Amino acid sequence: MSTLASRSRSALTGLHSAATQATQSVAAFLERVDWLVLPMLAFGVSRLVIFIAAWLGDTFLITEEGHWVADPNSPFLSFWAKWDSQWYVQIARDGYWFQPLQQSNVAFFPLYPLYMRLVARFVGGNLILSGFLVSNIALLLALIYLYRLTVLELGDRPSAQRAVFYAAFFPTAFFFNAVYTESLFFLLTIGTMYHARRQQWLAAAVFGLLATATRNLGVLMWAMVMWEWLRHNGWRITQAYRLSAWRNLWNGLRRHWFELLIIAVIPLGLLLYMAFLNSNFGRPFAFVEVQAAWNRQNIGPVAVLARDIGKLMEPQVARWYFTSMLNVGAFFFALALVPFIWHKLGEGYAIYVLLLLLVPMTSSTQSVIRYVLPIFPIYIVLGWWGRRSAVDHTLLASFALLLGVLTSIFVNWYFIA
Repeated sequence: MSTLASRSRSALTGLHSAATQATQSVAAFLERVDWLVLPMLAFGVSRLVIFIAAWLGDTFLITEEGHWVADPNSPFLSFWAKWDSQWYVQIARDGYWFQPLQQSNVAFFPLYPLYMRLVARFVGGNLILSGFLVSNIALLLALIYLYRLTVLELGDRPSAQRAVFYAAFFPTAFFFNAVYTESLFFLLTIGTMYHARRQQWLAAAVFGLLATATRNLGVLMWAMVMWEWLRHNGWRITQAYRLSAWRNLWNGLRRHWFELLIIAVIPLGLLLYMAFLNSNFGRPFAFVEVQAAWNRQNIGPVAVLARDIGKLMEPQVARWYFTSMLNVGAFFFALALVPFIWHKLGEGYAIYVLLLLLVPMTSSTQSVIRYVLPIFPIYIVLGWWGRRSAVDHTLLASFALLLGVLTSIFVNWYFIA
């Protein structure tokens, strides 16, 4: 009996050891692929929330009349093609046109509609479906890159997990689904910085070039990659008074000048578009000229804030007051984060965020809450802050609540941003 009992204990010990090893192996495997699994989870859960909010909004709220139906055969796809989506569909279908002093589609950069046109060949020519696919695929890839960049910057996987969830649940994250450039610009800017931080200059240049062909402010990625190259070669703005910083820079120029030639291709996306506009319309800056047709006159951020905050004190339609409050609030929210981004991530990221905020603010606060959406350093810093459970729960709950509300409004053609 004692021999049998001893064998039983040995067998149980062996099973326990095997189970422990199996559990450790699974945990180790999940840790190795967390850069893929966690962004996919954030993508899937957030898109489910958005799709449910869109259905509820379409079912129970009144749709504003007088707008186009993007896809008569698919109410679901029509949810994601509102407002500026029409311009991208038009470019993908018919190409560019320009009419001075009038709203013209040259205001919208070519890469996103080009991808729409390419993908449409595989989905029966349905441009709405192709735009939806481009946006969602770009979002998933962007979340993967955001996770990896956050780990690279902070060395902290839990912060990276929180960062991708904050991005996926940001109050205007439904634009990542829509036929808009937000998700593509998000992917390309994060990808540019990820590869630049790893000194993969060719990959960074390719991502940066594509970013400049997606939005005019994509050209800031040239400065960001140059900034990273300077850091890599021992030059810091905070040490510019030291002779050693300039000596390091000179040595970098002598040894790595070819890297600068690679980085110099980044503005080519913008320059090629300007060359196209000059060739076809004789106006290389047509994309700037037509902004006035959208009532976007450059009067400076201070004047814009004074004007638009003043409007908040005046009686107006409730929904316009609500969106105005959101846009002004989004500006100050992002602006308040700039010093913390400087402290945690460095001056390059902080200046990048500041420029992405201030340039659109030279003409209007309108749509700021959408422009804030792809500014990725915000999520990295919030991911770090979220290590405090109270901050994490507050951010995620408030983001998710606002996301549901704004999605249900957006699908009914009420302007958000």
